Amino acid sequence: MENNVSKNEILEAINDFSSRVDERFDKLEGKVDKLEGKVDKLEGKVDGFEGRVGKIEATMVTKDYLDEKMADLRGDLVVLMRKEDTKVSKLIEILKRRKVITEIEEKEILSMEPFAKLFI
Repeated sequence: MENNVSKNEILEAINDFSSRVDERFDKLEGKVDKLEGKVDKLEGKVDGFEGRVGKIEATMVTKDYLDEKMADLRGDLVVLMRKEDTKVSKLIEILKRRKVITEIEEKEILSMEPFAKLFI
């Protein structure tokens, strides 16, 4: 058996090994570069989504705001209905005074909703 390996053979084997390792690292670097590009694109998209979500949050109506506005609207409607009820009551009073309707009809109309009057 000959264990004598020349220096050139050892250097050649190391050089061959080094070349293969370099090729693998070059391929790996290419893949890492592509991955970095994809990550950069993804970061851009996430930034875009954050901006859009921020805009939605700034312009959306909250439940508390909506509840408050609905309560205000309900109050306004009640006030308007009270005014109309006053007009209807006055009209019924005039009709009764002119004897167009009877007292029973007056009580029947005034006992209707939404602001019913009780006659005891």
